[in-house]
Amino acid sequence: MKRCLACVMIALIVLTVPVPSASAAGFSLPEGTQLSAQSVYIVNLDTGLCVYEQNADEKRSVASLTKLMTALLLMENVEDLEGTYISGGTALYTEEITDPQASNADILPNEEVRAIDLLYAMMLPSANEAAKNVGYFLGNGDMNNFYALMNARAAELGCTNTNFTSANGLADMDEGNYSTAHDIFLIAQECWKHEIFRTVVGTSIYWMPLTNKHTTPEFPEQNANAAYFITNSNAMLKESSEGMYRSYIKGIKTGSTYDAGRNFVSAAVNDAGESFIGVVLGCPWEPAEDGYALSFHDTATLYDWIFSSFSVRPTLSTQTPIHEVKVTHSSETDTLALVPADDLATILPNDSDDALQQTFDVPESVEAPIKKGDKIGTVTVSLSGEVIGTVDLLAAEDVDLNPVLYFFSRLKAFFTSTYMCVVYVLTTLFFLFYAGLYAWLLHDEKKRRARRRPPSSQNSRPQARPGSRPPPNLS
Repeated sequence: MKRCLACVMIALIVLTVPVPSASAAGFSLPEGTQLSAQSVYIVNLDTGLCVYEQNADEKRSVASLTKLMTALLLMENVEDLEGTYISGGTALYTEEITDPQASNADILPNEEVRAIDLLYAMMLPSANEAAKNVGYFLGNGDMNNFYALMNARAAELGCTNTNFTSANGLADMDEGNYSTAHDIFLIAQECWKHEIFRTVVGTSIYWMPLTNKHTTPEFPEQNANAAYFITNSNAMLKESSEGMYRSYIKGIKTGSTYDAGRNFVSAAVNDAGESFIGVVLGCPWEPAEDGYALSFHDTATLYDWIFSSFSVRPTLSTQTPIHEVKVTHSSETDTLALVPADDLATILPNDSDDALQQTFDVPESVEAPIKKGDKIGTVTVSLSGEVIGTVDLLAAEDVDLNPVLYFFSRLKAFFTSTYMCVVYVLTTLFFLFYAGLYAWLLHDEKKRRARRRPPSSQNSRPQARPGSRPPPNLS
């Protein structure tokens, strides 16, 4: 057995067909539809999109839905569910467990029971003693250790409004055990990933094996190797539930106390293979007129509406190009076709005529060589202004490089690069400076030559003094 002790560690789509109310994500219920649940959260697992929600983040007592976390930890920490035996002592069987009104699977103190049988006991009749035995075992004999393990795992799953102080859910919100419709969905979704869990919660009747405490078959004519049988509390799973049975329901779990009301987590798969997990919390304690809990009625109302009104459809085709981009350095083609990497399935009303909008984020051009499947950009798909999702755009074909075009392109790029522009500017400045310096030196040389030039003969003749007579002419 692998044991671990704890260490504290898209968006919802809103479409306008029909127009969703301000208080609920997803779609709006048809006019006149009434639900008794205080909180609702239903998600399509194929797309991860919420179809309907109501007060999904409101903290509430969740009763035996707590056992989903106990079951998850059992599956994650016990590798051999069939070969691991768990036994709880008399001290675990407190009044909450022994209360005749409390759900149980007749597992006795010190009875050695296989882990797989405890899983069935927790999920089908919601056996409180089974959950407590599992918690004591995984907590190494300390229930507080197990509560810490529960809360740490809830945090890892993204549960932000959940706290556990019970392994079976018999503690209510005022005792610190609470969650929300959204958080319970996260836990149920993680449980649903385990094949053994899907098998267990889809079982209507399970025969509990003989043990050291149950040594005699209760119904030997039906099963001589089993002590007794336990039944699933999920009425929607049973064909005998007249008016309430739905073939699309594949599980998961009920949970009820007077404080929490009637709660139900469901998994549904329709004929088209579309999968959903839904959570309804806080339905009235009293049943409907037909005797079935209102949590079942609300769940049937929601799924019947969804399966008759909506379908999961692709918004893109991975085989059809939806955009193109200019290609450089190639002699084969000037443009490259782009295809989406995913079909981006979404859930849409069957009668929706609204056109999908596509917003592309791609470069102006791409350079060869290009390999088919290379990521080039993205496309964002919207419906009525609401984003459905974003998908990568991939090259639809190979594009080879033309070496000659590449050479001249690189040459052109070199001579038009910033580096060369700087060189051009500096060279120009240098020549301007040189020309200016040469002109200045030439001018300066002329001035110096002018200063060195000898005086002319006329100017060197002696000058007569004023008032003197000229010399006599002796000839």
